[in-house]
Amino acid sequence: MLIFALGLILLTGNVDAQKKATKFTSVYTNTGSDCKTIKGTNGSDDASDCRGAGGYRINIYASAATLSVSASTPDKKESMTIATQNFDFDNKPHTVEWRLANGKPFAVILRVDKYGAADDANPYLGKKIGEELVVVGLKGFENIDFKVDAGTPNANVKARELADNAYQQK
Repeated sequence: MLIFALGLILLTGNVDAQKKATKFTSVYTNTGSDCKTIKGTNGSDDASDCRGAGGYRINIYASAATLSVSASTPDKKESMTIATQNFDFDNKPHTVEWRLANGKPFAVILRVDKYGAADDANPYLGKKIGEELVVVGLKGFENIDFKVDAGTPNANVKARELADNAYQQK
């Protein structure tokens, strides 16, 4: 019994040590300089294809009424929606922050517009009422899905903490 208890203590300590040993870092994609434009064909709009971390790509493309921002896996077989925005989202460069654990990407953080309720003047997304940071997990980390009001003091730090804590709890 004593040996079992000691083994359990050592195992628990080893798990805690592994969690503490995770090194979190960030790399960034600038949607102005790190993207190429893919020209639309047959009446479709142009899209943006941006380099990311670990082979991931950021894709910004128009649907009928909105712009979609997504991250595609390195093999391009899967895509995770990061945000749906009004068409004015692409008017200026944005920074996508890639959260990495021991050098491997697991989440993205992006500042986006926050919208109120839809109305006659703004039937799809509503009127812009502020900005927020969206924190979205990549493949295998779908448990990461948070929003932080951009007006929160140290909003970027809070967004990183949410991502990192969710990574460690997986």
